[in-house]
Amino acid sequence: MQGSYDPVLVFASYCVAVIAAYIALYFGTRLFQIEGPARKFWLVMGGLCLGSGIWSMHFVGMSAYTMPMDMEMSFDLSLTALSWVPAMLASTLALYVITRQTVKPRSIIASSLIMGAGICAMHYGGMYAMQMHPQIGYDPLLFWISVAIAVGASGAALVICRQVRNVPERYVFITKTAAALVMGAAICGMHYTGMAAAIYSPEASLPAANLLRGDWMGIPMAVVAAVLLLIALIVALQDFREIERVKRNQERRDAWVSEVTHNDAVSGLATRQHFEKSLLQRIAGGGQAHFSVLYLELHGYRDLVSRQGEEAANQLVREAAQWWVAYLPADALCARYNRNSFMALCPALSADQIEAVSEGLREGLQKSLYAREYGHWGLGFSSFPDSAGNSRRLLDMARSLTVQVRYDETSGGVAA
Repeated sequence: MQGSYDPVLVFASYCVAVIAAYIALYFGTRLFQIEGPARKFWLVMGGLCLGSGIWSMHFVGMSAYTMPMDMEMSFDLSLTALSWVPAMLASTLALYVITRQTVKPRSIIASSLIMGAGICAMHYGGMYAMQMHPQIGYDPLLFWISVAIAVGASGAALVICRQVRNVPERYVFITKTAAALVMGAAICGMHYTGMAAAIYSPEASLPAANLLRGDWMGIPMAVVAAVLLLIALIVALQDFREIERVKRNQERRDAWVSEVTHNDAVSGLATRQHFEKSLLQRIAGGGQAHFSVLYLELHGYRDLVSRQGEEAANQLVREAAQWWVAYLPADALCARYNRNSFMALCPALSADQIEAVSEGLREGLQKSLYAREYGHWGLGFSSFPDSAGNSRRLLDMARSLTVQVRYDETSGGVAA
């Protein structure tokens, strides 16, 4: 015996399936971006939304069907509620699989089989909830075709959801919408194939004890399901935006902490901590590599602070930092070591190169007002592994200044 379908309700069931599919795609891409308890919460919520959407589509589709017998379709309440469970579990499994960082092909296949089984359990469990007497029979060929569609649609959904995250941002909405339309069609295809497989007895009847009956299962249920799913999507969207905002703020704070940790605020050079860490790393992994450590100390710094203030001293530090960087190799790591001293870590320098650095610093110092009032500085250096083989000894030797320079008022320049 063959029944008939209400086209409006069939279309309504498709719309519910499309919304559920879009939510699956949305959660599938967003869950990659969050971790911890929030990820687990939205994984469960996503499974609830997707499972409830598929389950709602099923009963809207059932309402679209007019049985060949002269009777109103009705369902047992407890069995109907129980049919929701496999849909929810299958959906949660799907989201879990598609949001893992790496998924092997065999995991996709196994998950497709489990998901397909869950969807079939939901569909045929919902059919069984009618408690029809005699029980509904099924055409074997159409039954197995519906199972194949469920498994195939599940596998396609898993692959699509994982691929959508690789789509450029400007195409994401269009891609998700197109994918949701295809996935919605696959979900409906399984449902209506399963319905076509049903064989009803002419003497079939439904128990009077079935509580779920009436017109509310058609358009009203479709509208309520669609509205609830859209509300869930909006809430998720707002929450994910908040998660992203918090994540961006944390990244900015981390960047600021990194900047403070690695760069001196006044000179713009590396900090002492960063310099010493880099020196240790260079020694630990240096092997046969040779490198030099240079040290520059500005004398009279405290007098400058006491007479002209902190800002004048900071200006001196900024000027000295510019000289320090300008006359050292481009790949040198330059750092502010103390309030009035600097360090540099660079490839091994020859005596001539160190003399060139010293001459460059003299030229820079000669142009500074600092030279006229507080012009006294020193330059020291050491080399690895010739001078020492450990960081503390290298630093101590570099601070043993070998070149002292003072401003010479009689010549208007500087003298060693």
